[in-house]
Amino acid sequence: MTWGNRFRLLVGLIVIVAIVGAATLVLNQRESQVASTTASIKAISYSIGSDYAGTIVKQSVKQGDTVKQGQPLITIQSANLMAYLAQQKAKPTSTAYTIGPDGQLTLIATQPGIVSKINASVGGFVSAGQSLATIDRTGTLYTLATFKLDPYDFSRIQKGARVDLALPNSQEVAGSVSVVRVQTAGGKADATVEIASNGLEIGGHNGLVQPGTPVTAVMHLREDGPFAGVKQTVHALLLQIGL
Repeated sequence: MTWGNRFRLLVGLIVIVAIVGAATLVLNQRESQVASTTASIKAISYSIGSDYAGTIVKQSVKQGDTVKQGQPLITIQSANLMAYLAQQKAKPTSTAYTIGPDGQLTLIATQPGIVSKINASVGGFVSAGQSLATIDRTGTLYTLATFKLDPYDFSRIQKGARVDLALPNSQEVAGSVSVVRVQTAGGKADATVEIASNGLEIGGHNGLVQPGTPVTAVMHLREDGPFAGVKQTVHALLLQIGL
């Protein structure tokens, strides 16, 4: 065998090893990811209600409005409140409402956010404790996703692990695992995962980021394969050189 043939054989072996290594890394990468069965954007919300029954005489906001803390929402004329005021020297106080000199009760926003639901209208009668509106608090958007996993994959979920969120228009937002809950059925782990993301702001991405928007979540699991250490080393090197 000539030196030229030996050299070509060596190059061929190097190429084959490189292809097999790359294919193994790709397979290992795919095995370290799992896609959600369902996922959607959620928000922490709170309800608005009155301590006194009465009739709505003014509605200052509508569904979809952005509200600030302390902003008036709904005003109620309450015979029960008037009777209470007639018997008491001091007006009741609350962070959830104000009472005007005419005895009308005005419900106010206790936290900034967006009005996601209105359950009453002017002229309608409301009972004490009835929910009249729902407000999604500003800065509380997160993704709630479910994953069907085998026991081994479930053991590789890590808090803070990277999650890629794909919006309906295929735009991606980065997130991370914050809370994991699990139920086991038929040998499978039905994991419900809360995903935090700084990239979720109401109205973002051309209005797609809203509570209830369906998304696809791809969660990255801890890598336990034979190439896990190699991949981490390469990733760290690329970060150091700015790639």
